[in-house]
Amino acid sequence: MQYVYKQYAVVASLMLAAGLAGQAVAQGATQPAAAKSTSIGLVDKNKVITSFTKAQQAAEELKKKDEFVHGLLESSNKQFEEAKAAKKSQTELDALQKRLQAKIDTEFKTAQARAQSLEAELERDIDKAVKDEADSRKLDTVLVKDSVLLGGVDITDGVIKRLPATASAATSKTVTK
Repeated sequence: MQYVYKQYAVVASLMLAAGLAGQAVAQGATQPAAAKSTSIGLVDKNKVITSFTKAQQAAEELKKKDEFVHGLLESSNKQFEEAKAAKKSQTELDALQKRLQAKIDTEFKTAQARAQSLEAELERDIDKAVKDEADSRKLDTVLVKDSVLLGGVDITDGVIKRLPATASAATSKTVTK
């Protein structure tokens, strides 16, 4: 899980930084040249990602998909080695290899597509939470906290509160009579 989480965290961090930079550029382009001083917000991207239940669930889902593809690869290698040990003809081995590789490729592409879909969904959720929090505090620009040495208002906790709750979190609440 550690590997998948780190990989996901890096991707999510880059997406968050790109989204925040894009917002800063877009807001800068719409501000008049003689505008008043700029209000700057800061977001701790690591804290946002680790606090976002949906991101944790996505990381777990991607880990399971990765394990499945890895297991499929190992199983395919074992099947091919068993076929070689059984002295199958080169034609049969080539056909088996082609069939196994096609299955691996299909599963890998499916996992990759799901990862991209989850990343896009998480990016939209985080960007919306950052924008909503920045708007509520009347901030002109929001930057990633790690890149700022001094100044700015930390809006991380407000962003975390604005992140959408996941469906499973909503259904895990128990109803008492």
